[in-house]
Amino acid sequence: MRCVRFGETSVICTVFTELLGLQSYMVKGVRTQRSGSRKANQLFPSSMLDMVVQRQPQKNLQHIREYQPTIIYTRLQEDVHRHGIALFAIEVVSQLLVADDPQPALFDFLMQFLIDLDTNSQQLIANFPLFFVVHCGRLAGYHISGTYSALTPYPDLREGRFSEHIPDEPPVLEPAEAKRFSAINSALDVDSLAGMEMNGAERQRMLQYLLLFLCLHVPHFRELKTLPVLTAILY
Repeated sequence: MRCVRFGETSVICTVFTELLGLQSYMVKGVRTQRSGSRKANQLFPSSMLDMVVQRQPQKNLQHIREYQPTIIYTRLQEDVHRHGIALFAIEVVSQLLVADDPQPALFDFLMQFLIDLDTNSQQLIANFPLFFVVHCGRLAGYHISGTYSALTPYPDLREGRFSEHIPDEPPVLEPAEAKRFSAINSALDVDSLAGMEMNGAERQRMLQYLLLFLCLHVPHFRELKTLPVLTAILY
């Protein structure tokens, strides 16, 4: 969710919805002292809401009539590391979505990811950005095929696969990095990354490779504003 002020008391929110995909909504009167439960502080980027909306297909801007929290976080908003990862995840998702295109699998994954981010241990969440980029990209249709092997030792980000040939353009990963990259790319859940030994610099390089892959293949994928913050707090 991303909100911008509109007029004296309202906001316009861009929301990833379960049934309608990416939608833009007007929320009237939310920035007043009389707004009651309709407080603006419930409209933050990683908030999960049950919403009653007014749907008019001929209009680009719809209206939210009622909303209430679906999930109340216990640590995500207060913990700087969790909050930074959540903002990063929301920005990545926002660049993979187009308006009016429901993505139920991606929606469910994002919802569970934020719940897990709120509840998992501090030690485990360091690998969450890597896991998120891999699986978010896969659900949106962008995935690096194959795995590291003696026959295919080179991840070719432009071709989107592990190859037997050295890529024509950088990056060219050393064998140890290629193996690690393959394991991250093949991870089925974040727990499978828990035993992988990586320091902050190694995690940062792996994340850069994964984001470069999306930049090469996703139309209009832009430089992430949240990446410097994520790097500062995690790596």
